[in-house]
Amino acid sequence: MLKKTRPIILPARNYYDPCLNPNTFFKKEDGYEIFYNWSGHDRILNKGFIYQLKCQPGLSLAITRQSAATAFSVFYEDEEETNYVSLFFVLCENALIGYHNQDQKITFGQNQGHLVYTRNCKKRLTHFPANPFCVVGVLMEPWFIKRLSQGIGGEFARKIEGMLAIQKHGGSFGHPVSITSYINVCIHEILGCHFGDARRALFLGSKALELVMFSVDQFTSDKGHSVSCFDLAADSLNFVHKAKDIIISDIKNPPSLAELSKMVGVNRTTLSQGFRKAYGVTIFDFLRRFRLEKSRRLLRAGNQSVTEVAFEVGYAQQRTFSKEFKKYFGDMPSAYLG
Repeated sequence: MLKKTRPIILPARNYYDPCLNPNTFFKKEDGYEIFYNWSGHDRILNKGFIYQLKCQPGLSLAITRQSAATAFSVFYEDEEETNYVSLFFVLCENALIGYHNQDQKITFGQNQGHLVYTRNCKKRLTHFPANPFCVVGVLMEPWFIKRLSQGIGGEFARKIEGMLAIQKHGGSFGHPVSITSYINVCIHEILGCHFGDARRALFLGSKALELVMFSVDQFTSDKGHSVSCFDLAADSLNFVHKAKDIIISDIKNPPSLAELSKMVGVNRTTLSQGFRKAYGVTIFDFLRRFRLEKSRRLLRAGNQSVTEVAFEVGYAQQRTFSKEFKKYFGDMPSAYLG
């Protein structure tokens, strides 16, 4: 249970002062990015950062990680004119983010995704951080997400139509988005991005689009996984996606190739070839990369030792884990300890 503590009030202008308002950020050139470290900023946010990237017209990526000394609330003194749709994912343990929009109250729980749009509303964000939390978000101008609904019928089109209707009348829209295995992998790849040059913007921009695509996929009836849109005669690759889900579900004790092929109903050769066709790597390489990306995130959280992290991601020996980690990232695991 979270301990209920009366939050300290922070004016929004103080909280966001180091960073750019998203409405303004959309006007920047593609590839423009900003990073701000909150370390030592004040007595509340004693550790954390925020990162923003203008990916392309109408689309931005935002990442924030915070470790607060106490619960705090960000208060918007005036009615805020927002003109962007937020798709964000809250990653944390035992921490909550509450959203108060006039008379409406919404709680964004741990390890959940949300699609949110508000216009001309006074609001307050309340953080109850028993532990550090991270938020990965994609910000879209209304025309951008409206374009995604073109040619798509059913529930998704109705949701987008209902969302954008508040442009004229004000109010707010919110809808949950499940963190599926596809979204989970994408988030890990974003947080594990190791590019330090111009490739970073290309990589993160592509992953932001993937997050949008996989989220939109939850609102559509035709998932489109069974047949390639470029080869209508192609065999179904459903077994490949099922195999990946099985691997991710238990990275500490994954099945052998023989066991995995039986679980998805194909032989080993078909599974291996299909997996490489779909993901561009072997099953072993996919598992190794997923383990290492997750281990770096755990190390940065600072709650576990190198040995504990190695065991959690499936390595029986720390020595083997450290060798693989250094080979992949170029540094020893201890360099990433939070």
